[in-house]
Amino acid sequence: MSYTQKVKKEIMKNEELTSLEILGEICSVIKSKNAIFSDKIEIKMENITLASRFYGLLQEATSLRILIKYSISKKFGEHKVYTITVPKQKGFKEFIGQIKSITNSIIVTQEELLCGNIRGYFIYSGYVKDPTKEYAMDFFIDSQEGADDFYSLLLALDKKVFQTIKKSKFLVYLRNSEDIMDLLVNMGSMKEFFKYEETTMMKDLKNKTIREMNWEVANETKTLDSANKQIRMIDYIDKVCGLGALTSVIEEVAQIRLKYTESSLQEIADIIGISKSGVKNRFRRLEDFYKELIEEEME
Repeated sequence: MSYTQKVKKEIMKNEELTSLEILGEICSVIKSKNAIFSDKIEIKMENITLASRFYGLLQEATSLRILIKYSISKKFGEHKVYTITVPKQKGFKEFIGQIKSITNSIIVTQEELLCGNIRGYFIYSGYVKDPTKEYAMDFFIDSQEGADDFYSLLLALDKKVFQTIKKSKFLVYLRNSEDIMDLLVNMGSMKEFFKYEETTMMKDLKNKTIREMNWEVANETKTLDSANKQIRMIDYIDKVCGLGALTSVIEEVAQIRLKYTESSLQEIADIIGISKSGVKNRFRRLEDFYKELIEEEME
């Protein structure tokens, strides 16, 4: 079972939906499928579980007559296509008006409508990756109007959401782990939310540890490179004129560097009993003396 299937299975186990949650889910499906026509509402689905769910939600939401049938499609291999239809009848216009009146400005103020709406988009057109692999939640929506509407809704909720077209579908997608977890909570997938949260925490901890290790290695490498450069200069000075040619304070730091070849500037500073900047200054003066010797040799 894929991670997406696990999340959808948990969401669909919840049978205690309020009337507003049901209405929110119905609205998301109708908008995403562009299902409203002048004489009917019609939606086609290839998954019998989803078709049965949507048919049941319509029965809960309205007393209008609802039809469901299946046909055999041979496109991309033989399979069944389930068609759910609400034909034009008494009360049809009122039901359509109710659906169209539920705008994003209303949805964001009604938590139950919001939860149902997001749940509907995910169940019928959503996909989420296992967080151990990647942080990604995608919604492949049939209609541009539905995609634009859902994109605007997520923006209104301050989510880092993106929109594009992929494989002739309108794609609305998230790549931020916190935003994805928020939607899992909205949809009622609490079990998977806690697992997702645990996974992200472990990944963040692992990444932090790796960054710290890399930083330590980089610092150690920088210290060794600097020490090796200083030792080469000291050896050259000693060879050309002897370390006695240096002032006493510079000779002191040179002797300590030769004795403690891998020590950091701070460790040398602690040995001498001065500040780190004081040690830096002495090595800078040692380098100046070294450069003067090099220039004299080149003349």
